[in-house]
Amino acid sequence: MSMKFFENAHCLVTDSGSALADDAAKAAYMAALQKAVAALSLKLPAYALLPGRALLYFVTPGADLRSVMGRFGAEVPGWQAGHCKYKLLQPELYAAHLARYIHKEAVKEGLAAKPEDYRWSSAAQYLGAAQGPAEPGLVLNYFSADPAEAAAKYAAFLAETAPGKFWRPFDKNRDAVIGDADFEAAHSPHDRP
Repeated sequence: MSMKFFENAHCLVTDSGSALADDAAKAAYMAALQKAVAALSLKLPAYALLPGRALLYFVTPGADLRSVMGRFGAEVPGWQAGHCKYKLLQPELYAAHLARYIHKEAVKEGLAAKPEDYRWSSAAQYLGAAQGPAEPGLVLNYFSADPAEAAAKYAAFLAETAPGKFWRPFDKNRDAVIGDADFEAAHSPHDRP
């Protein structure tokens, strides 16, 4: 499947080609990630660096994320090309759900008791408890224009149990377009009759 990247495309990249077994590897990955975000004018609304994989929510300026990950990965020790999956999503329907999915993965994998306790994720930034490279406002603005109110609403949203229809599409290990029928038809790389 060949993804169609465009200005302000919201994408999940699941990078399973990374050696993220320890804090030193995660720090090296994070340094390369921050360099790539700055150099390529990418926006990073949310992320989680987990053992064996990274979950990266990008908003792209039209860049082909396959080439971005190839250039970025070349700077990461132990990185392997060809291990990334890409999901293009309709932000007004899925941005908040994607951020919650990313932030809850550390808890699901037993790495932290609460999402905001996991050092290698942007969850604490969303709740105003830490500084970091993510741009939570890109998601929090869907909750409220007031930053404090948005953080409180996101905290409540994060505490909810996510219905399967809002995590299953992110969890599948394949490239995909996630949105309503019109969005999927407009952005699918497959020709429609």
